[in-house]
Amino acid sequence: MKLRTIFSSAILSAGLVMGAGAALAHGKGMMTMPGNGQTVGTDTKVMHLMFKEPMQITTVTMKSPDGKTYKISGPAANKAVKTWEGKLPKLAPGNYKIDWRGMSPDGHPMNGDFAFKVAN
Repeated sequence: MKLRTIFSSAILSAGLVMGAGAALAHGKGMMTMPGNGQTVGTDTKVMHLMFKEPMQITTVTMKSPDGKTYKISGPAANKAVKTWEGKLPKLAPGNYKIDWRGMSPDGHPMNGDFAFKVAN
């Protein structure tokens, strides 16, 4: 009985390690503009999601300092791109958060977020 428990734990641990490696592989090579934590001016008109491999972006939203959520428009959701450019609404000073969802080249759902600050 004890051997079975040890064997089951070893299989579970191996599965978790392999699963974590696969999840980490999806996150490599992604950059944003503005960068996470970056301060930009009120004249910023676009944002970019940049990936090492083409990504099919399905939804991008932005939460503004006044609590409003905006849908950010960009390339069609059925098109995989390495660089996704979204048009931003007029930005007032304050802190913003971008949330995105998409699908990786191997069909896995992906998502992420980043924040930036707008100053005069």
